[in-house]
Amino acid sequence: MIRTLTTILAGAVCMMLAGCGAPGEPYQPMATPASRSVIYLYRPYEFLGSEATPMITCGHESIELAAGGYYAFVEDSGPVTCAAATDTKTELKFDARAGEQYFIREDVEPVGLGSHVQLSLMNAAVAGDEIKECNRQGIKQ
Repeated sequence: MIRTLTTILAGAVCMMLAGCGAPGEPYQPMATPASRSVIYLYRPYEFLGSEATPMITCGHESIELAAGGYYAFVEDSGPVTCAAATDTKTELKFDARAGEQYFIREDVEPVGLGSHVQLSLMNAAVAGDEIKECNRQGIKQ
């Protein structure tokens, strides 16, 4: 009896873990155009993280990322603003330079009935390790 329950529990855990993260192609860095910059927005998967998918606008594009997803924006040089539509306190501004890559980590925390979004400009070495676990998303608006 206990062995049967253990088998059922193990099977349920495996099924839950198999559905973790966002569907899509695994992370592949793209070539950075010499005259533009590439901005990677990514949201690492967290086991007990929020299921909310807030709309994030970065530069001239907007996207909703599921946990474990990423998206690459190609932008002109100059000031770039990234912000969540649902949380105006999340605004992140930086100057993008031609030929460079930037990594922005999106963290979504459940708060009451809603969620709080935090955007952080990350060091490329740290972000490179984190984004490898993410899959490309295409829920662009």
